[in-house]
Amino acid sequence: MSLSDTIYASVVSVTATTDKQANLENIFARAEEAVRAGSKWISLPEMFAFHGPYNELWNNAEFEDGPLNNRLSEFARRHGVVLFAGSVGERPEGSQDGKIYNTQYVFGRKGELLAKYRKTHLFNLMDQTGKALYCESDGYLSGDTLKTVTVDGWRVGLATCYDLRFPDLFGALARTGPLDCLVIPAAFTLQTGMYHWEVLLRARAIENLCYVVAANQVGTHSPGKQSYGNAMIIDPWGTPLANTGHMEGVAVAPMSKSRIKACRGQLPAIDNKRPEIYT
Repeated sequence: MSLSDTIYASVVSVTATTDKQANLENIFARAEEAVRAGSKWISLPEMFAFHGPYNELWNNAEFEDGPLNNRLSEFARRHGVVLFAGSVGERPEGSQDGKIYNTQYVFGRKGELLAKYRKTHLFNLMDQTGKALYCESDGYLSGDTLKTVTVDGWRVGLATCYDLRFPDLFGALARTGPLDCLVIPAAFTLQTGMYHWEVLLRARAIENLCYVVAANQVGTHSPGKQSYGNAMIIDPWGTPLANTGHMEGVAVAPMSKSRIKACRGQLPAIDNKRPEIYT
């Protein structure tokens, strides 16, 4: 089969902390593991370079042409892989109260930047007393542009973590044509992940009859901040193909255009859509 028909994809799960250098050593070691496993597409989790207090985000973020992206680009070029580089902190041009974008970059096999997507929905969660458990808007700016990218002849929609809960976003991504794959890096929390993570991922796959590649962080980042893990690859019928479980690691699975075609042949939901009445 040609490269564009069948792709070996991988998802990486790590536990990022406030130690940026240690985080980067770990993530690149895991990415090397994915290469050795035969992956041609490698997906990293959300905010893999730094997971810590919002008031430290700016100092640990970089501009788009900074050293981290240069290193990610070089990794993709050296190994001849497509690197869906999870998400990292992107400093905007000119300070805006010290806040940053949560940005997903995609690098091609020659190290070229294929796409970037800034996380749209910010996760603001309060406990029953009104105390903020997560309040991403304290440290992040919200993106306002959706993004698809064609990679190896596959039409890929990009989303990040909390975006997963908003099906309208995925409907908008598919408005100009069916998607072959969704790439969704995350640091999905333990508290909600055990109930919703797999269910939502499978729902997005079934709705779009496409693959879902979802790299998620795992474990304890700091007191009160835990991620669910279970980085997954799901097929167009909603069947989980690979899962890292509740530990750091890499999971690999093949994705094929023929499987997409077969699933859409069994269920013509995409052809039966009526977008003219959805707005």
